[in-house]
Amino acid sequence: MPLDPGYLILMMLVIFLLTGMPIAFVLGVTAMVMILLDPNVMPQIMGMVPFGGANNYLLVAALLFMVAGEVMNQGRIAERLINFASSLVGHIRGGLAHVNILTSLFFSEISGTATSDAAAIGSVMIPQMKKRGYSVAFAAAVTATSATMAIIVPPSLNLILYAYVSDTSIAQLFAAGIVPGFVVCFALMFTAYVISVRQGYPIEGKFVFKNMIDTGREAIIPITLPILILGGILGGIFTPTEAGAVAALWAIILATLYYRSLTFRALLDTLRIAGKRSAMLMFIVATSTLLGWYLTNKGIPQDIAQGILGISDNYWVVLLAINIFFLLAGTIVHGTPAILMLVPIFLPLADQLGIDRVHFGLIVTINLGIGQQTPPVASVVLVTCSIARISIGAIIPSLAWFLLAMLVVLALINVFPALSLWLPSIIL
Repeated sequence: MPLDPGYLILMMLVIFLLTGMPIAFVLGVTAMVMILLDPNVMPQIMGMVPFGGANNYLLVAALLFMVAGEVMNQGRIAERLINFASSLVGHIRGGLAHVNILTSLFFSEISGTATSDAAAIGSVMIPQMKKRGYSVAFAAAVTATSATMAIIVPPSLNLILYAYVSDTSIAQLFAAGIVPGFVVCFALMFTAYVISVRQGYPIEGKFVFKNMIDTGREAIIPITLPILILGGILGGIFTPTEAGAVAALWAIILATLYYRSLTFRALLDTLRIAGKRSAMLMFIVATSTLLGWYLTNKGIPQDIAQGILGISDNYWVVLLAINIFFLLAGTIVHGTPAILMLVPIFLPLADQLGIDRVHFGLIVTINLGIGQQTPPVASVVLVTCSIARISIGAIIPSLAWFLLAMLVVLALINVFPALSLWLPSIIL
């Protein structure tokens, strides 16, 4: 009896992932093997489909936002945002933890990726928190979980990719990510406050209005970047791709001409890094498109949907199953390939349940954001642990409380769709 294609694909994906093969090759090799073994599929498809998948104007927006985030990261813009955040929340118990979280919210609206956020904020905040008597594990956990806001609030790379695979409006997704992003920020700050009170972590001094004005004057120009991006897209002034171009240009002008924190040689190095990351993204897009084409051609997404509905036809049971699947997927696959590979499979099921595609995008994004904080992948946690010079095992006890807070937010987003759909309905 021949093995079902779906099971064969799953087996190959798991085996290749366990060998440590890069995710783009995992997806591409799996698709190529299945196509070559299938006599009903022309091999020429292996050249046509990947090119068509990567040849999409919308993806240029993702590449340009990556350039903007990398330039702002290397240009040490985060330090000005940290000073401003400190003037706002430093007087609260556990002040530096709140500064860390609030700065991540600010920087998330520039970087678009969690790893960039963690690297930029963590390299400054973790050493400072260690000096002020905070637990190293606590400092690393705060940095890792707060960096997750970068994939929720605009210009989230994950939301751009979700828009690409689901044919959903980027403007609506960006607007939908704002309120959940602030809810996550509040939940993390509340958790940090409770832990700080119990551990006796210090405050950073009294609130001084003049200090807030002075640091705000320094930070106002970097903060104009997300305002420019969101205002332009939501106001219909320019497309998301044009917004990416404006963001990249503005970031370069700020870092090289206004602040002069990035030399021409350093700018070239920064653009080279962004170029490499962009190439990796496009390679993953191309190979995941090929695998997605084969899955769709064989009707596997429909089979999975029917299999889940076979468990129960209750809306909440099916929605819980979808959440658990994406949460577990995020622990073993990075957000980018997970969205490109899994969203096309589950989107028909979401449509069948009557879940709004914008709302579903936030559900998927937050699940993957929580999942990527959990081993074995845990890419963001690995970044913060390398900065803090501790093992992943040491960070887990502190990390667990913040992940619990994010799971509460995830539950709220699922139960109350208005948290993600209210703002788009008002402004768009």
